[in-house]
Amino acid sequence: MFKHYVHEGGISTPLVAHWPKGFTPRTNAHAACHVVDILPTILEATGCAYQNEVGGHEIQPIQGESLMDLFKGDEWERDQPILWEHEGNAAVRLGQFKLVRQYGQAWELYDMEADRTELRNLAGMNPKLEAEMAAQYADWATKIGVMEWDEALPRLLAAWNMESVDG
Repeated sequence: MFKHYVHEGGISTPLVAHWPKGFTPRTNAHAACHVVDILPTILEATGCAYQNEVGGHEIQPIQGESLMDLFKGDEWERDQPILWEHEGNAAVRLGQFKLVRQYGQAWELYDMEADRTELRNLAGMNPKLEAEMAAQYADWATKIGVMEWDEALPRLLAAWNMESVDG
């Protein structure tokens, strides 16, 4: 799948990090990371704390995990799942497993260590894991205010002063 989707073809992107005074360069590291990990990494590198409010306005809790240990070449393993939503497409990455769905479709389950190209859908083979991951996604989506795409799209079009796709 390509960039519109949250399958690997849409989200898998290399990251180049360079900081000679902060960590020793390494050839490469393979780890499931997300753009939300950049801020926690910068905060750790600078020794700054995350602000929970600015000007009396509460800010959403920080998401992501610092990548400093990974950049330094130390052992690093993600503590929390990675969660995505993009235009109704959704995914959860938990360890080696990824639960992913296209908008309006059923969840698919992949073992990313054995099948990085997401060609062998394991949905139905581990219902307990699928239910756990789907519940994590639902909890996260509720906490951060993800709207269902069929509800969000008309609002976006109205905000952009455009007619709906149907109109």
